[in-house]
Amino acid sequence: MKRRQVPRGIDELDDVFAAVAKYFGLLSEPTRLKILHTICNDERSVSEIVAATGATQTNVSRHLALLRDAAVVSRRKEGNAVFYTVVDRVFADVCRTVCVRIAGGIDARAPLRDELLAFVEQH
Repeated sequence: MKRRQVPRGIDELDDVFAAVAKYFGLLSEPTRLKILHTICNDERSVSEIVAATGATQTNVSRHLALLRDAAVVSRRKEGNAVFYTVVDRVFADVCRTVCVRIAGGIDARAPLRDELLAFVEQH
């Protein structure tokens, strides 16, 4: 039995593939998607993000820390308030594209789909 050979150089890309998987892994949590939706176009305080997402402050802060560590969002402190905004526009565009693709295929949730598509058209 002949062994299948891996193309030369593909294993040199292991670090790249691992980094890409980690990057896309940021999209694998619904709460992070809600947070990104909330701050995609406007800077928001943590309390505004908590109110918009319905998540606890602890949960929101944990997800924001992951997004900040990945350089997807930035943080600004003003007095006691902390504000976040998306700084990785490519990440936001990938997120938006995937959300639109999925929402476009969900007929049972037409009002939700229409709201998401209207949001995308505005921005």
